Amino acid sequence: MNPLPDVLTGVAALNERLLSEKIPIVVLPGAEIHISADLVSRVKSGHAPTLANNGRTVLFELSMSQYPPDLEQLVFQMRLAGLQVLFAHPERIRYFQDDIARYEAVIRLGAFGQITTGSVTGLFGDDIMAFSEELARKRLVHVVASDAHNTRGRPPVLSTALAQLISWTDDDFARQMTEAFPQAFIEGRDPDLPPVPERPVRRRSWAARLFRRS
Repeated sequence: MNPLPDVLTGVAALNERLLSEKIPIVVLPGAEIHISADLVSRVKSGHAPTLANNGRTVLFELSMSQYPPDLEQLVFQMRLAGLQVLFAHPERIRYFQDDIARYEAVIRLGAFGQITTGSVTGLFGDDIMAFSEELARKRLVHVVASDAHNTRGRPPVLSTALAQLISWTDDDFARQMTEAFPQAFIEGRDPDLPPVPERPVRRRSWAARLFRRS
C-alpha cells in the first residue's frame, strides 16, 4: 500500500535533505500500483499515487507469476478514463513471457512499457535478458529505469544498460528511453512513437486445412 499523502510527505522530506546537503537532485513522487477492482476510482480520487503526482500516469505493476484477470479490459477502462498506463518491468512478468501477443495487445490499446536495467544487463538471468532484447528490438518498451533497491545489488545506474539497448535498437531510440520519453511521462504526455505493427495472421496451407477437415 502506497497512500499518496505518505508518498508526498516522504518525498518532501528527502528533497529537503538533498537541498541541505547541496546535492543537485530533485526527487519526484510516484509508486508502483497493483491491480484492484477500484483502481480507476482510486487514481482519479487522488488516493493512489501517479508519476510525478501528475494525476494521469500510472506505473502499473502486475504479479510476477500470477495471471491477471481481464487485463485488456482493465487497460481499456484506464485509457477511457484518461489515464496513462506504464507497465513496470513487463519483461519479468510470466503472463507476458508465456505469450508476447498478450503484451502487444495492451500496447496497441495505448499502454507503454518500462524495462529494468538489471533485465537488460543479465542480472535476472539469460531468459529475461533474451526477452528484454525481443521487446526492445520490437520497440515495445519505452523507458529504461534502474528500479534501484539499494547501492550494491540494485544501484541507480543506467549507463551499462543504455549501451546494451543501443546495440539492440539504435542510438537515437535508446537515448530517448532515458530522456525524451521519461520526460513525456513525467508531464503526463504520450511520447511520439511509431505504431506497433499488426501481428500477421498465420494461414494454414490447403493440405493442412484438408487434413484438419478429414
